[in-house]
Amino acid sequence: MAVLRRPPILTVPRAAAALSALLSLLILAACAGPAGGADDTGATDSSESSRAPASADRQRHDDVTALLDRWGAAVRSGDDDGVRAVLDPAADPAFVAREVARADVVATVPLSDFGYEILDEPETPVPPDLADAVDATEVWAPRVALRYAYADADTAPTRRDVSLVLARRGDEWRIVSDEERPQYGRTTWRGPWDFGPVETVRVQTGSTTSIVVGHPEQRAFLDAVAGDLPAAVAAVSDFVGEGWTRRGVVTVAGSDAEFTSLANGSTTPAVAASTIADPARGGLVTGQRVVFGASAPGRLTESTRRTVLQHELTHVALRAITGEGAPLWLLEGVADYSGYRGSGLSVAQIAPTLSAVVRVGGPPTVLPEDDDFGAGGSRGSIAYESAWSVASFVADRFGEARLLALYRALAGGPTDPTRLDAALSATLGLPTEAFLEEWGRWVAGKTAGPA
Repeated sequence: MAVLRRPPILTVPRAAAALSALLSLLILAACAGPAGGADDTGATDSSESSRAPASADRQRHDDVTALLDRWGAAVRSGDDDGVRAVLDPAADPAFVAREVARADVVATVPLSDFGYEILDEPETPVPPDLADAVDATEVWAPRVALRYAYADADTAPTRRDVSLVLARRGDEWRIVSDEERPQYGRTTWRGPWDFGPVETVRVQTGSTTSIVVGHPEQRAFLDAVAGDLPAAVAAVSDFVGEGWTRRGVVTVAGSDAEFTSLANGSTTPAVAASTIADPARGGLVTGQRVVFGASAPGRLTESTRRTVLQHELTHVALRAITGEGAPLWLLEGVADYSGYRGSGLSVAQIAPTLSAVVRVGGPPTVLPEDDDFGAGGSRGSIAYESAWSVASFVADRFGEARLLALYRALAGGPTDPTRLDAALSATLGLPTEAFLEEWGRWVAGKTAGPA
């Protein structure tokens, strides 16, 4: 993101007064300068002028940090009066009402951390019309994040963007708005507590604690997912090993808008569930969430709900070794293999679209492209089913240990034909061309028979 400079923050009368004062100071400095040489005078002026803004910036940072601390504490404890006290008189009454309602819900959620912090990133420009409407001494829009963690279920807090506008009146800062400003790439993340009352179900998954978060009207689905979690965590651990947290944070959206927000905009309502996480840093992964869409309770059967949960938890378990841009045929294929693992379903049952195509047109000869997975329709179905068949072929022919070795070889980031060929040769003893031929024959053999 390009560095954006904020426009003048003083209203017109204050700006005129400031300019007049500045000109007076310049005149006095010119008339009353010391008798020493020009070099000495220049050095003194430069030092003083560089220290003053830095000191003012530090003071502003400290004052706003204290404000954010009070805001976080008030929201977390459900202190309605405390929430109102940190909001500016110019704040929209609807924003005030939302903040109070949100605090009442947050206070019911088991959290080990909840607060706000200023990020060391470029601030957002404040539109002049907004600054004028607020009519404050100063208006500021720093980069701010909500920091939160669920008690026991999160090993470390995660952070989500908040688009704040703050106003200073005299020496006191208050919050004006958290309105999104897409023209500057600024968004405000909305959590479950922004969409109504929240219910949480805590469940022991082995020696760890997992949590399912949703809304009261979804209680039956929340309980069902909670009941599935211990077996799903155990099944994933049996496949990938126990070198992961072995816990899940599962949220269930009550609307398409909530699903989009909870999944950080990375999914569509057509998807039953999605898994998100913060970028991995030094092997530490935070913010892992399995998010079920609003349609999931109505569209998933008991069997498919368990399969989807196991699929998504596989993404969670492998996230520490998964980089951005890794091929989706690998990521989704291995997760689908894990999801269906032990189900006893046939290839025709798991991959009906692929099976029908192969029976008519012959075996697949190329791996699905990343764009295929989001295409929807038969193209999307074939992409997912083909990816599952690749992982299943490798596990069937070479064993699950080598499937995971192939994952580790390719999941670190983007791949290319040379890297793919090297990974296939090293882990399976097959160069790409031979691998595709063997995979195609395996699929054709598994799908042979009447439609």
